[in-house]
Amino acid sequence: MKFEVFAPGTIGNVSSGFDILGLAVDQMGDHFHFEDAKTYSIEAVGRDASLVPTDPHRNTVTLAAEDFYQLLGIPSRPFKLLIDRSLPLSGGLGSSAASSVAGALAAAKFADALDRSDLIMKAALHAESAVSGMHLDNIAPCLLGGMVLVQDLEKLKVYPVPVNLEFWITLITPDVKVKTKDARRVLASSLTTAQWTQQMAHCTTLALAMARGDAEELAFGLKDTFAEPARSSLIPHFNAAQENARALGAYGFSISGSGPTCFSLCPTEAVAKKVADAVKGIMGPATRSYVVRPRLSGAEILS
Repeated sequence: MKFEVFAPGTIGNVSSGFDILGLAVDQMGDHFHFEDAKTYSIEAVGRDASLVPTDPHRNTVTLAAEDFYQLLGIPSRPFKLLIDRSLPLSGGLGSSAASSVAGALAAAKFADALDRSDLIMKAALHAESAVSGMHLDNIAPCLLGGMVLVQDLEKLKVYPVPVNLEFWITLITPDVKVKTKDARRVLASSLTTAQWTQQMAHCTTLALAMARGDAEELAFGLKDTFAEPARSSLIPHFNAAQENARALGAYGFSISGSGPTCFSLCPTEAVAKKVADAVKGIMGPATRSYVVRPRLSGAEILS
């Protein structure tokens, strides 16, 4: 058996939705080519390929596959794997989630158990937790597409948020590395009641604005008073970039996941391109920028 899996990149947190809101992006993702084999073997090409672990005990693709087989209660079915990468490793666009989802989906395909979406999500979550902690805000949108709200992590309960608003996304990846543990370390351990209620107001408004197609309220929802103020210090020129993006007409500008990738939601492609050019000029010539759309479908198996 031979097949390919495409797993899209994702924006974690989506500004005010810390650890509970995720959004899939179109035109960016990794391709995984699987083939039956007697033992696991892994090869990677493309972006950051030299940094990808080829040890099956350390790669999230094979970790997710093994976990799926165990959850299903069947023997392992090894495979030969070629990863064609376009997502940055540890870049804030959900590369580990994409690998985990691809591995779980592949195992389900090999086992003829694609109907077990519960086990696919569980196996992907277990695999990603080995490298970046236990959270679903990248896993869920990668698997399902669109915007997803994580309702209960322990029960793996998620709620797809209807995307009833036309918008473009500017993705900006500056030439800087941000480790997930460092991005977690700078966060406040507690919030005052006023801070907590304000963050809840932003996050609730964001989900409602997206579902109702309310562009005017989207800007209010795209304000993060918890993670962004702390994490922005890890990304040079973030504040200047954010000010410019908003001045050019963007709904908002924030940090994707743990960073360093930043994202901006924009009303038109023209605005998104202006934001990309302006922010790249601020953050430096080595900065990578992309203008994409939200992806409303999740990871898929290709023949």
